[in-house]
Amino acid sequence: MQSHRLLESKTIAPLWHSIKNLSSLLPQGSASYHYEQGIHIAGEIFDTPLDSTQLRMWQNLLQSNDEQILHRLHASGYLDSPFVIDSKPLCIIDLLSILSFRLKSWRKGAFILRGEQTKLHIDSEWQSFKKWDILAPFAKLNGAYIADVGCNNGFYMFAMYNRALQQAQTTSQSKPYAEIVGFDPSGLFFCQFQFINHLLNMPITYELLGVQDMPTYTKAQKNRFDIVFCLGVLYHRSDVFSTLKALALSLEKGGIVFLDTLIFDSNDIVKTAESTESCALDKLDIVLSIRKSYAKMSNVYFLPSVCALEGWLERCGFIDIEVLAIVPTTTQEQRATLWIDSMSLEHFLDPLDSTKTAEGYPAPKRAYIKARRK
Repeated sequence: MQSHRLLESKTIAPLWHSIKNLSSLLPQGSASYHYEQGIHIAGEIFDTPLDSTQLRMWQNLLQSNDEQILHRLHASGYLDSPFVIDSKPLCIIDLLSILSFRLKSWRKGAFILRGEQTKLHIDSEWQSFKKWDILAPFAKLNGAYIADVGCNNGFYMFAMYNRALQQAQTTSQSKPYAEIVGFDPSGLFFCQFQFINHLLNMPITYELLGVQDMPTYTKAQKNRFDIVFCLGVLYHRSDVFSTLKALALSLEKGGIVFLDTLIFDSNDIVKTAESTESCALDKLDIVLSIRKSYAKMSNVYFLPSVCALEGWLERCGFIDIEVLAIVPTTTQEQRATLWIDSMSLEHFLDPLDSTKTAEGYPAPKRAYIKARRK
C-alpha cells in the first residue's frame, strides 16, 4: 500500500538518495540506543575518519556551505567534532550532521548521537519526551500490535519499542516485544525516520499513509491493532467523527486508543475575565470553532471541552474513557531551535499576554485520553 511517489519530489528526492547511500558510510544497525528524555544513539563508529573511498562516494553529495553548517552547529553547542574544532579530516559524525541538518525541520525529538569523542544533538522543536513520559506509565506494550498515527519522524515509536522491551524483560514474556507500525504521509518525516533507523535497524514499519487509510490497511493486513496512539492529530482534522471512527475500525474489540489533543477549557475564559470562580461551562459539551487560525495554525478546526471530547469518543464506539492528564503547552516544551526553519510557540502567543494566542483564544492546553473500543 505504501507509495513512494512522495519521495520523488524535487525537495525530497536528494535527501532520500543520500539516506539510501548511508550504507556506504556505516552499516545498518551499527549503533545502540536508550531512552532518557530523548533517544540517545551510541556508536564508536561515529568517530571514524572517512577514508578516500568514502570521501569520493560522498563528494558529489556535499555542498559548498557544508563546512559552514558544521561550524554553525559547533558554535551553537549542537556538535562536538574534531573536524570542527581542529580542522581534522571529516569523520562519520560530520556527514551525519550535515545530512540531518538538511533534513530540517525536526519537529519531534530530541535525538542525541554520541561516539566516544563526538556528539551531535538534534534539538527538535518539541521536547517530545515530556508527552511520552505522561503516557508511558499507562501503556502496556509488550507483545502488542501497535499503531502510531501521525508518527512524524518516529520518535514515539522508538520510545515505544524501548518500553516494550523493558516490559518484556520484567515479565519474562516469550512473545515478540512489540510490532509497531507508523502512519504519516509526509515524505520529509519518512526520510528523518529512515535516517535514524538506519543507525538502529529497529523492526518498525513506516507507512506513507494517513489516518483515513487505516481501516483499509487493517482490512488488507487481515489484522487489527491492539493499541493505537493518535497524538497531536485530531485538531488538524476537519471531520473529527470520521477520524475517530477510522481509529475505532482499526482496533480490535477491547483495543486501546491513546489520544492527545488540544482542548477548550472554559475556565481559561473565566481567568481572562479576572474571576476566580469555577465556570459552569466546564461541565457542558461545548466546542470552540476556530474561525481562521489558532496559534497561527490554519489547519486547526475544533477545540472540544473534555466533556465534548468524551461524547465524541462515545459516539464513535469507545468506552471506559479516562482523562490521564490535562497540561498547558509551554515554551519550554515547544520552542524554536536551529533545527527548524520556522517560528514556534513563543511567536504564536499574544506578546502582551502569554495566556492567549495571537488571535485572542486561550493558549494551548492538551488533554491526554485513554479509551477502549467497545
